[in-house]
Amino acid sequence: MSGSGMAASCYRCNEFKGVKTHAIDPQTSQLVPLFNPRQQLWSDHFTWVNGGTHIAGLTPTGRATVIALRLNNDYVVEARVLWIENNWHPPIS
Repeated sequence: MSGSGMAASCYRCNEFKGVKTHAIDPQTSQLVPLFNPRQQLWSDHFTWVNGGTHIAGLTPTGRATVIALRLNNDYVVEARVLWIENNWHPPIS
């Protein structure tokens, strides 16, 4: 299999996504497409909050993606805290 159709992601995010392409926006209760990093800009749909430890969705797609992929699960938030302490995070955009 060629890697040309793949995007980098952590194991847990990939596991949570599975074959999902859509999820429910918690604010509007509408079914919306998940964020597609090949077609959309991260900064259009997400922002860093709580000092960079959490991701907040700015759009229906962003909000649905945060929930569906569990982007603020305890494991990744703990990792972000360590990254911040070592000046590795959040990424400069």
